[in-house]
Amino acid sequence: MRTLKPILSIATVLAIAPLAAHATVHYTTNINLTTDANPAGGNSNGTGVWFNPLTGYSESRGTTFPTTLFADGQFFLVMDASYLQTEAEIFTQGFFNRGNGVIYQSASNLNPAYFTDGAVIGASSGYQSPGAGYADLGPTFGNWTAGEHGYLGLTIRDSNGAGASNIFYGYAEIEVNADYSITLLSTAYNDVEGASITTVSTVPEPSVLALSAAAIVTGLVLRRRSHLKSITSVGV
Repeated sequence: MRTLKPILSIATVLAIAPLAAHATVHYTTNINLTTDANPAGGNSNGTGVWFNPLTGYSESRGTTFPTTLFADGQFFLVMDASYLQTEAEIFTQGFFNRGNGVIYQSASNLNPAYFTDGAVIGASSGYQSPGAGYADLGPTFGNWTAGEHGYLGLTIRDSNGAGASNIFYGYAEIEVNADYSITLLSTAYNDVEGASITTVSTVPEPSVLALSAAAIVTGLVLRRRSHLKSITSVGV
């Protein structure tokens, strides 16, 4: 009977312990879409990059807006050329009152937060109050500088949820270019409500690029040497 006690204890624990939700992070990579200049700043012009991590949708559009203008998880990147200084901006195209939004830097800095490689985005990240802040990434206002690679933290309404607190955490990996156009590289979200997500870069490290270039050069040299050796052998 002694040997049965631990077995029964384990069985009892397993019976009463709640099963943890299995998280799946959904990635959409190799997007590489860059915003064109929007002369109206997005107010009456759809020029820019539209995307939705929930569906994997992304496209670069001209003047006309998409047929579905508002949807849970939909966002709009804009190169705003309506000012003397071109501005990089992001607009939320899902309703704020449903929990869709961009995570702001802080309560005193209501511009979209800048997240780095390996950052954890979740309930304690930045300031989360959809619609309370601004769209600016930079340069006049915002937390991004020209030539910067990073991530925008996103809150996305779970369409099956009952309220604005039923959200997924996600991100958009972007580059703010020298002219303040924006290149969308990838998007991702965690499909468990309230679960955090860690940013993952799709841009190779400079060292990796250097090694790849070195390997290509070495391969070309070896091929050339082999070719010359074959020619010499034939000549002999």
